[in-house]
Amino acid sequence: MFSGEKIFTRNGYLNPKNDVIWADSQYDANEADGYHEIEKFPVSLMVALGATWNGLTEPYFFSKNERLNGEMYNETLLPFYKEEGDRLFRHKNWGFQPDGASCHTDGRAQSWCRKHFDFFIPKENALLTHPS
Repeated sequence: MFSGEKIFTRNGYLNPKNDVIWADSQYDANEADGYHEIEKFPVSLMVALGATWNGLTEPYFFSKNERLNGEMYNETLLPFYKEEGDRLFRHKNWGFQPDGASCHTDGRAQSWCRKHFDFFIPKENALLTHPS
C-alpha cells in the first residue's frame, strides 16, 4: 500500500515556479486571467488515502482542528491504514510504503510499522536510486 495525506482548499494550489503568465504589465497579466484573489482563511479539508493493487482504502477525513503530526499519524492513521489494508487483502500478507514526510520517518512510526506490517519499506530503503 502507498499512502498519502493532502489538504484541499477552495483556493486551489498555486505553484509559483510553474504557474507563470508572461506579460508586459500587470494589467496585461490580469487581462490574460493571470491574477486570482485568494481568501485569507479558505475552507479546507484534509484527507488521507491508501492505494493498493486491490483498490483504494476508504478515505480518512480529518476533523476540523485535527492536524497531521507524529502522534496523530502513529495513533490514528497507521492503525487506519493497517485495518484498511487487511480488509482489501482479506488478511493475506501485504506491504506498506509511506512517503518521506517527517511524521512517516520518525522512530516511533518506523517501529510501529515494523511491528504491525508483514512487509514494510523503511526510510533507509525508501529512496534507493537505480544505477545508471
